[in-house]
Amino acid sequence: MHDLVVKNDRRAVLATSVVIIAIALIDLSYHHRTDVHIDAIAHVNKARGLWDNVTPGLKQLGSIWLPLQHILIAPLTLSDTLWSTGLAGSLLSAGCFVGSAWFLFGTAFRWTGSRRAGWLAFLLFALNPRLIYLFTTPMTEPLMVFCAAGLVYYLLKWVQTEDWHDFAMASLMVFAGTLTRYEGWSIAAIAVPLVFVIARRRRLVWTVLFAGASVFGPMLWMIYNLVYFDDPLMFAFGRGSARDYAQDYFFRNGKHFPTAGNIIDSVTTYWTAVAYCLNPFVLWLAFAGVCLAWLMWRNGGWRTTLIVITLAIGPFAFYVYNLYANMVPVMMPGLVKDEPASIYNVRYGTVMAASLPVLAAFALYVVFRQAERRRAFALALVAVMFLPDPIPDASEESPPDQLTNNLFYKEAVHNQSFWMPPFVEIAHRLKSEIDENHDLTGLILANSRIVHPVVWATGIHMKRFINEMNKDRWDQSLNTIDPAVRWVITEEGDQLWNCQSRILKRDWIEVADASTPLTGIVHLYRRRTSMEGSLS
Repeated sequence: MHDLVVKNDRRAVLATSVVIIAIALIDLSYHHRTDVHIDAIAHVNKARGLWDNVTPGLKQLGSIWLPLQHILIAPLTLSDTLWSTGLAGSLLSAGCFVGSAWFLFGTAFRWTGSRRAGWLAFLLFALNPRLIYLFTTPMTEPLMVFCAAGLVYYLLKWVQTEDWHDFAMASLMVFAGTLTRYEGWSIAAIAVPLVFVIARRRRLVWTVLFAGASVFGPMLWMIYNLVYFDDPLMFAFGRGSARDYAQDYFFRNGKHFPTAGNIIDSVTTYWTAVAYCLNPFVLWLAFAGVCLAWLMWRNGGWRTTLIVITLAIGPFAFYVYNLYANMVPVMMPGLVKDEPASIYNVRYGTVMAASLPVLAAFALYVVFRQAERRRAFALALVAVMFLPDPIPDASEESPPDQLTNNLFYKEAVHNQSFWMPPFVEIAHRLKSEIDENHDLTGLILANSRIVHPVVWATGIHMKRFINEMNKDRWDQSLNTIDPAVRWVITEEGDQLWNCQSRILKRDWIEVADASTPLTGIVHLYRRRTSMEGSLS
């Protein structure tokens, strides 16, 4: 009877989460809100570039972003529609929403033995409009939440059942997480000693096996960087890395990120980001859940309690350290005094959705149980309502806007308005040129920063572009432009402009240029034909 009830609950959770995310995905994609972030566009393009490319292959994964999401969605990008609309990535994220919802329900249920707690964890996650929005986009955070939530669930289940299948699934989840986002490395690092502590027998064997799964992903990534980019640590120090961005920010602004070197600001900034992403009520309940967890320790459930709390601490500590060490910034309106309107990386708080809804559900579960004996204990819920809201007033939104006009979306729109308009304008002019000349073979030379918005705006196949990821032909073109290239798109000041601007001005025809006050001038050149040369 118990198994039947659990099976029915699982079906209900899966069905409810499918309905929620399907409705959101249909509505948001119809209104073109899911593929507006430049990172979302680039993720889908990287997946497409594995096969739609002048030089197809694994090298197109690049050296910075971890590869799992791009590999998983690459088959979906075989459809021009799924690629050009970003749905190839959105469908994976939507699937992660459903899977994460089930893991959260299962974790809370197994931890407490209460279906009520399971449903509370599920609802605290699945009814969050901001999370629903993010799980309709082709970003990497949804897959990371899925992997982290799966790790918590399977480790907890393994401790209870000692079934090697559950251990294998936990190992798979930690491996997948290390190939999804770099916070997955911190989760893996804290999970290895955790396995040693919670194992009931043969601790060394289980720990060695789990450690192997945990380091296999990072090892593969370093080998990949060594083989394709001649440096196993290219992802940490190369162009486009977090370190490179921090240096660029310093050179442009003459200062470090706002939280650099200040541990208090680092903690409060990430706490605020988590509050925004998960809802302040959920965050405070989760904090209360950690404080109340001693009840589970007292009742002999210390292993399961330790799993949930430890795997919540891991990513939180990871981001606090990175904020403190000047590796990444997190900004939102009203948070940073010197940049009151800036929006950047607020979504980093979403990874905590893999554990905090469980802790929040546990706190509610304890309160409900106590209230059944002493009604006055229900006042604890009222007290939570009066705890301070860390989200700045400038970043607050009405419930409808939390789905359709949240900071994740506003950051994407800001990025588009900040630097993408010239590239989009040039892209449409390029498409007109191609259509007017009925050219199906001529190649386009442009760096990858330009390629992403151009193919997003026009749907031109990526195999028609030569960029840095086509190293041999790109390096050759910096000296003598490849004879197969008919068009060149370059921004004044970029590498291609510095190497070839004189030749382009002299021997090529400038078709169009575009700029904004905050960007360099973007030029579109067409190779001069013999006819045009004679006429000139």
